[in-house]
Amino acid sequence: MWDRTDDTSSGPIEGPSKAATLVQLSKDGSKVVYLSGSDTYIHDESSGTDQLVPNVRGVAIDPTGRYLLYAPHDTNGPSLTLRDLQTGTDEIVSNQLASAGTDAVSAGGRDVVFHSTADDIVPGDTNGKSDVFIRRFY
Repeated sequence: MWDRTDDTSSGPIEGPSKAATLVQLSKDGSKVVYLSGSDTYIHDESSGTDQLVPNVRGVAIDPTGRYLLYAPHDTNGPSLTLRDLQTGTDEIVSNQLASAGTDAVSAGGRDVVFHSTADDIVPGDTNGKSDVFIRRFY
């Protein structure tokens, strides 16, 4: 990682046994979400430590670096889940087949934007097309 404001660099950031694939940086660059093997890691730039979220594919992180949106590899459960990285608690975003991209989580993890072709997320969805949804957590 290179910090262009003070021209310093650190790293490389790699998984324990496999090369890393970047998912997203938090807005201030303090957290780096990356994939390694079948796991997701959140690298904390200030401490140099990694937080492991096993057997999931990280999708996005909120701008503050606190909330991780992920897709479990196990297809018997929810398709998207939001994890509070400070408390370790999870909130289901969608039980139906759904996907999302980077920047899908608002600051503070309050809103998650995703899309799905499922016709039972909201009543009256009969167009048979992929729709965009916002899941709000209060």
